[in-house]
Amino acid sequence: MGVKIDIISGFLGAGKTTLIKKLLEEELCREKPVIIENEFGEIGIDGTLLKKSGIEIKEINSGCICCSLVGEFERSIQEVLSRFKPSRIIIEPSGVGKLSEVIKACTSPRIKGLLVLNMVITVVDIQNYQLYLENFGEFFSNQIQHAKTLILSRTQDVSPEEVAAAVKSLHQWNDRAHIVTTPWAQLRAEQLIALAEGKDSLVPGPDPEYHGAHHAHAAHGDKAFEVWSKETPKIFPEKELRRMLEKMDQVSLVGRVLRAKGIVQAGPEQWVQFDFVPREVNIRPVEPDYSGRLCIIGQNLNRKGLANLFQVMD
Repeated sequence: MGVKIDIISGFLGAGKTTLIKKLLEEELCREKPVIIENEFGEIGIDGTLLKKSGIEIKEINSGCICCSLVGEFERSIQEVLSRFKPSRIIIEPSGVGKLSEVIKACTSPRIKGLLVLNMVITVVDIQNYQLYLENFGEFFSNQIQHAKTLILSRTQDVSPEEVAAAVKSLHQWNDRAHIVTTPWAQLRAEQLIALAEGKDSLVPGPDPEYHGAHHAHAAHGDKAFEVWSKETPKIFPEKELRRMLEKMDQVSLVGRVLRAKGIVQAGPEQWVQFDFVPREVNIRPVEPDYSGRLCIIGQNLNRKGLANLFQVMD
């Protein structure tokens, strides 16, 4: 029997890392899983945050699992199995990776016999669902089409009518997947895992031969999206940082920003993590890190505008 492999995907800023942290803290930490973190960009942010949990993390930051780094991914899997002997491996793909291709990489001939494809989850940001569906086509819809379980994020921030409309649309893209609409804070990780693994008595179990349909892809996320990232010792007082992040929606100033995240110093002994998706800014305290880091992902980014906004060298 192979090692369980779970894929937790989702478009930029959907909440993948937050979901993984919930599953780890409430349930999966007992199994001591290994996480393979594939961030888009050279500076890892999410991997650093997950390491606080004491779980082993393997980071791949120089490209995407599903395209240029298939060989590196296969080697990483073999290394993880040999070194840590985990009972479960969790894959967090790049937010602009295609889920069908990640599934293909996880079931490639070189490693297929070592693994059992288990949970295949896509986190869907309901607040930006229509925006992303209309503007990013297959990059977004592919993650929906090939999931076994769709977990909606931020449902507590929209009306029941908006949730119902999104669910109706999601069913048109994928009528096989289970859809979670209840706010995460009201659910236990145990419930989510039971649903995603098919152990919930009210839902059918997963198809052991599930691989997802494979589609040729004409364009890949590495080419369609840009990343601007910096390491900086600069101190960003929280009010000033929030003002900067609230300008991320101004296309004329910084380009089209889809996701901004980072860990920065906010005062003499204060560090914060920030997250931005269109029309939403979150800032929360974290432990000090080795340096401040900024990571901006989008299209047609104005690098000079971003450098000026954050007052760093481009």
